[in-house]
Amino acid sequence: MAVTIKEVAKLAGTSAAAVSATLNGSRSKNIRVGQVTRERIYAAAAQLGYLSNPVARSLATGKSKVIGVMLPYVEAFTDHNPFCAQVTNGILQEVVRRHYNLMLYTGAWMNGAQSAMMVDSRVDGVILVLPQPDSPVFLKCESRHIPYVSILRDQLAGTWTVNSDDYEGGRLATDHLIRQGHRRIAHFLGDDNVSTTIPRMEGYKAALRAAQMPIDSSLIFKAGFDWRGGYASAQALLSMPNGTRPTAIFAANDLCAEGAMRAFREAGRSIPEDLAIVGYDDTWFATMTQPTLTSVRMPIEEMGALAVQMLVDRVEGRDVPEHHPVLPVSLTVRASCGAKRAETPPDNAIHAFINEDNHHVK
Repeated sequence: MAVTIKEVAKLAGTSAAAVSATLNGSRSKNIRVGQVTRERIYAAAAQLGYLSNPVARSLATGKSKVIGVMLPYVEAFTDHNPFCAQVTNGILQEVVRRHYNLMLYTGAWMNGAQSAMMVDSRVDGVILVLPQPDSPVFLKCESRHIPYVSILRDQLAGTWTVNSDDYEGGRLATDHLIRQGHRRIAHFLGDDNVSTTIPRMEGYKAALRAAQMPIDSSLIFKAGFDWRGGYASAQALLSMPNGTRPTAIFAANDLCAEGAMRAFREAGRSIPEDLAIVGYDDTWFATMTQPTLTSVRMPIEEMGALAVQMLVDRVEGRDVPEHHPVLPVSLTVRASCGAKRAETPPDNAIHAFINEDNHHVK
């Protein structure tokens, strides 16, 4: 016999209405369930094996208990892009914790434009990962009254976004290379359509200015966020005359950095002896390169989880006081920059923080 709401309420020591509001959703504004009570209800439901009826719940509440996630391209569903894999993991863990389900979408590209045809009202809300600035998905969500939260997007009025401190990340990476004695530092720029690109470059420039070093536009290469762009930019760097060639690179992300290292290896150069390099993201991928990669750590999984928290609060009618949270970054030092290093395990469970004394920088 199926477990009833009344049985869950008895075990949890609360009312059937509170159980119904927690497990099935409720349109009533008169029912408020605190977080401690909610967790007690979830525990009682799990102990008794209570299963809600999603069809009945949807009819009663107008809510599907489904969160949509739109990733920017098909490859984002694979390990071709460690950032997308890690942010999806953070999203999934928080969706499960909040007792929602997940529906995956991808931003399809047709004739150079991103399609929003797949976004529909079967979801209570959508998380948009790396959305293009002019994506039609924003208008589609707004016209259908579908709440959304973006991960990595410019902070615009009337929107909800989760970002990390890319300006500080660019400054940290460049300042670390300066402290290693480098005076000609290249920056491999990301994609113009991604909101992280300009802040990282501005952080790079700020570190140079703070060290009273010139900003040389010939040392800024448009590389993008994949290994091919890093590889091509490194080849262009290698073709520069002796004496003008930089001795260090701050790359747009870890994939871009790996492309640069590959080009240098093929040219018979050694890293970090001939070139120091710092990447960005600090996913598991940074521990697999040869040599292992110094990288700015973004709190990627935390960003995914926070986006879910904000979206669920919007869906369930709670206030979201901070529309544009910006999470802090740090620097993990490994072999690619030539500094003394503290290795981190592949799951990024431990991260090094740098200071001048022990070579771990925050």
